[in-house]
Amino acid sequence: MGLINIGNLRGRIFAPLRQFYRLLRDEKLFRILAIAVIIILGGALAIFFVDQYYITRGTYGIFDAIYWAVVTITTVGYGDIVPASKISKLIALMIIVSGPVVLSLLTASIASIFVERKIKEGKGLETIKDKGQIIICGWNENGERVIDGILQQAKGAPPKIVLINELSRDEVQSIQYKYEDQGIRFVRGNYIKEDVLARANLIQASAVIILADRSGGHRIETADERTIFGAMAIKSMASKVRTCAELIHEENREHLLRTHVEGIIVRGESTGSMLATATISPGVADSIKRLINNRDANKLWRIPVPSKFVAGPLGELSAHLRESSDALLFAIIREEEKMKLEDILSDDSSFIDEFIKKKFEESGKDFFGAREDTTITINPPDDYELTRNDWIVVISREKPYAAGLMGRLVGGA
Repeated sequence: MGLINIGNLRGRIFAPLRQFYRLLRDEKLFRILAIAVIIILGGALAIFFVDQYYITRGTYGIFDAIYWAVVTITTVGYGDIVPASKISKLIALMIIVSGPVVLSLLTASIASIFVERKIKEGKGLETIKDKGQIIICGWNENGERVIDGILQQAKGAPPKIVLINELSRDEVQSIQYKYEDQGIRFVRGNYIKEDVLARANLIQASAVIILADRSGGHRIETADERTIFGAMAIKSMASKVRTCAELIHEENREHLLRTHVEGIIVRGESTGSMLATATISPGVADSIKRLINNRDANKLWRIPVPSKFVAGPLGELSAHLRESSDALLFAIIREEEKMKLEDILSDDSSFIDEFIKKKFEESGKDFFGAREDTTITINPPDDYELTRNDWIVVISREKPYAAGLMGRLVGGA
């Protein structure tokens, strides 16, 4: 395991260096640098021997000679060191004439590297180096609402957002201009392909959202199929990255569940119940919509149970939340991890344990997935016993942690 981690670490360190080296090589920058070095050293050695610096200045004279050559090739010419003989003056003229040409080529090559990177970035062909970003795969008419929701839920520290889709350049620039303060990055391509996901730095992302994709002329009828294939690609590359996906048809839910995505939203899933609620209980549906669409000062927040209240009754935490943060406890989310391979092995690493591990690895199947069993309890009773696997969902204007709740809970009520 340690060797794998070291290998990954080396890859992360040396991969950018190799990419930078290839970029310099493609621009023939090394050749131009070599020519510049040859001119400087050649001129420096020539004046060192022709003007006999080795006699008049000793070994320090080689530094003076190099200094003179650099100053001359850059056409600065301070005049503190000047050639004395006719031959050295002729050499100086050659350096003065060739210097601007070499420096112009060098400057142009460096500038072209940055211009090329900027063009690539604009076209969505640049590799993302960000970490902890939220990747939005695909695009449809709800894309901007998703971005708005992410930004609303992350006040104070908006996350980095990367888009992967096949929109036109003008459409992407319009989105980036609207959210210019957030610096949204863009990767052009089909998110089903692993090389496209790799350019978005999927492995180091914090979460992925898959929208029912209509970019690039894709038909809405094939959106679910693309969503399922995309989820399979994402989970095969980064199984631990939290992934939420949008479906058009309910009957495709079972197929998507097999990819082990953590969240599935079926479009129109709640339309019937919302219409019924709006009819029977006027105002209730509007209240729900205001909360989930971020149109109200109050919002839904998901926070972990503070250690002070673990193994205690929910009523104590609920009262404290109400008093300290004016927050209303809405639901409990209990996430219980499934059994892991380590759970069935002994504490001491034995031959049998290694044999079992090897056989599971050779099978190529994930019998001990990291997926969690989630149970949601809305409006739990006050005597509900909290555990370390619980998260609480509260309704409040500010996230309780941001309001200083954590400090009060740790320090005492």
